[in-house]
Amino acid sequence: MRIFLRACLALGWSLSACVAAAQPATGAYPIEDGLAATVVGTPADYKAELPANLDFEVRSLAPLVEREMPPTLRYARPLQYLRVMQKDPAPLAYVIAGTGASALSSKCIMLSSALYEVGYSVACLPSPTSMTFMLGAAEHPVPGRMRSDVRDLYRLMQAVRDDLDPSTQVTGYALTGWSLGATQAAFLARHDETAGQFNFSHVLLLNPAVDVWASVKRMDALLADNLDGGFDGIPAFVARGLGGLKQLYSSGDPLRFNEDFLYRAYRTQAPEQGDIAAIVGLAFRLSLANMAFGADVITHADVIVPKDVELGPYDSLDPYIRRSFEMSFEDYFERLLLPYWNRDGRQLARADLIAESDLRNIRAYLAGRGDIGVFTSEDDPILDDDEIAFLRDTFGARARIRPRGGHMGNLGSANSIAALQQFFSRPAP
Repeated sequence: MRIFLRACLALGWSLSACVAAAQPATGAYPIEDGLAATVVGTPADYKAELPANLDFEVRSLAPLVEREMPPTLRYARPLQYLRVMQKDPAPLAYVIAGTGASALSSKCIMLSSALYEVGYSVACLPSPTSMTFMLGAAEHPVPGRMRSDVRDLYRLMQAVRDDLDPSTQVTGYALTGWSLGATQAAFLARHDETAGQFNFSHVLLLNPAVDVWASVKRMDALLADNLDGGFDGIPAFVARGLGGLKQLYSSGDPLRFNEDFLYRAYRTQAPEQGDIAAIVGLAFRLSLANMAFGADVITHADVIVPKDVELGPYDSLDPYIRRSFEMSFEDYFERLLLPYWNRDGRQLARADLIAESDLRNIRAYLAGRGDIGVFTSEDDPILDDDEIAFLRDTFGARARIRPRGGHMGNLGSANSIAALQQFFSRPAP
């Protein structure tokens, strides 16, 4: 791929044209159901070929906030980010991870590889909803207020820039993120308009939520409507799913639990729609449970762990796991997030807090910025038809809205990666 790109550029083609020509032709994303696409991801035959064996580096930063470390959360230190740097002068792209994800997630590596291939140095940052971020970077360690989370991210981005080797030459800055990280990227770009530290040349939102709190309520409904018995129903649900996969093990092939395995399972087992919905809801709920537990312990909120209980690193967490899992996003909002922001006698209204996380409230900004684009799918389960229409109307030609792909399911496809590379390769407006 790299040899082809160099030869292509030597012939005088534009970088975006070279990238498009270099990608394999794989056809349309094959999974027609949005929930199934969200679970399965991109099958092997449709994946983009990305450079292997890049010189990734996991960097640890000193905490950006002073905070007493709860003994039961010591596993989550230190504050880390992932980077891969070009040897020559290059622009630096920041990648904001999605809900609950660390900087070491597979999507961070994939997006970093794709951006590196078209000439960027890349730094991938953890989500503000991850435990490492809450402990080491969050001034207010109860994630969910967009204004606060964005300021914390912006401070972390500056710390990452300051952590670069003195000899590193950064020629500009770009920004992307997926899921919640994509919504945060939109607000980060707007924040930079006044803070003025980066002046991003390209900003790409990958499967963003339009109204964050409407999207998470949809995830709550997927779990509530499709997992019988709630927390107590998880063992039976998992056992049923594993039992249905037995015939996939009988071929003698080594077991690799990856997207290709899930695609085979989807094709051969034909799971019920309710089971697929429960898997998606369960994945989101597990991220929430981890976040809620951390927020409660750090702030001594007395919602999950009683105030008079000091958990040690080896204490059983069984009762608190149940309480954390049984907390819906609505519960988290009403019992942890809103009370935290009103703890000192302020009267922050529920509606105002929700509005801070809605892209429709910065529509004029998004519509007027030619350097901000969006990729999503019409069948993304975190969006409704009105929100899809909003993205299409607001971004116009800068919106790439595929008919299928679910929530991030088609992100790794050759077509999606080629489009992403073309977006970041075009001249800045």
